[in-house]
Amino acid sequence: MDEDPQVIVIGAGISGLTCARELTRRHIPTVVLERSRGVGGRCATRRILDGQPVDHGAPFLHGMTATFFAALDALESSGRIESWPIRVRGPRLACQPDAFRSNRFRVAHEAGVNAFPKLLARGLDVRRGEEVERLVDEGECLRVVTKAGAGLSAPAVVVATHAPVAWRLVSSCADGWPGAPAALDAMAAIQTIPTLCVIAAYAPDAGEVPFDIWYPVESPLLHTISHDSAKRPGAAHRVLVLQARPGFSAEWLAAHEEEWVAEMLREAADLLGGWAAKPEWHAAHRWRAGRVRAADTRGRAPWFESPRGARLGVIGDAWSHRGGLEGAYESGDAMAEHIAGLQGIRRAV
Repeated sequence: MDEDPQVIVIGAGISGLTCARELTRRHIPTVVLERSRGVGGRCATRRILDGQPVDHGAPFLHGMTATFFAALDALESSGRIESWPIRVRGPRLACQPDAFRSNRFRVAHEAGVNAFPKLLARGLDVRRGEEVERLVDEGECLRVVTKAGAGLSAPAVVVATHAPVAWRLVSSCADGWPGAPAALDAMAAIQTIPTLCVIAAYAPDAGEVPFDIWYPVESPLLHTISHDSAKRPGAAHRVLVLQARPGFSAEWLAAHEEEWVAEMLREAADLLGGWAAKPEWHAAHRWRAGRVRAADTRGRAPWFESPRGARLGVIGDAWSHRGGLEGAYESGDAMAEHIAGLQGIRRAV
């Protein structure tokens, strides 16, 4: 996009991409800055060994609203797996147990859940590898400064990162703006929960896994065991994704990964049998802000206006009543609608 942006969105997770997509649909020039090489945030898929996809953040997509259903329904039908997971153990211990109620829809995808953010990102100006360091109030515009020293300015900026980063960026420019102190205090109170994750690949005929997903009440260490290869027809490897409980994740977050990987595999073996402790291949991932604590979700996104004219919004699953990916989607959609109604936001010809 050659035209100067009217809006800069920081973060290419579900909320940021949704906001940018809806602004672009309304012909408002928008740029998305993302620090990583990909899009989607916790809606994450990686390819292992011979290219088999594995979801190591959100194991599936779910919701109840018509707008979110329509967005997910746009995914290629040939790869969608409706109502997955089907074989569910211990659903009441899930991060969002409502996902398994009869009035909810659930969707997985053969290519991985990251197919959804990739769909949202189509046609957008997404600039990867751009880690934002601070925001500078330039009067009618905000300047977004990256760690590489580059800068980009726009009349409005939307911060779509997890809460601690959002608080830091907003504090860097808006601390003295009207109403900002109270809003910043509310942002600072939001707690994110870390999650340690292990991807473990086994031979396709490894021990029995009679479930799609399990939230084992029996384990003080593991929160979720996802039978990821159950979503992959003809998968060359049996793959389990192990996610630790919040207490264990917080305690071991700074430890060397070999230590906590070994603990998590041993726990999987206690639950499933000795074979689970000996994968043919494994990888580890630290989700330092895996999710927002349910008690900390807010229904209204922060909105700041500089006395000199610049505008600044914050979105994400923390700023919704529903939480999770559906909440993130709704937050981005609502912010785009709000910005589109503002005076002084120019549309492309």
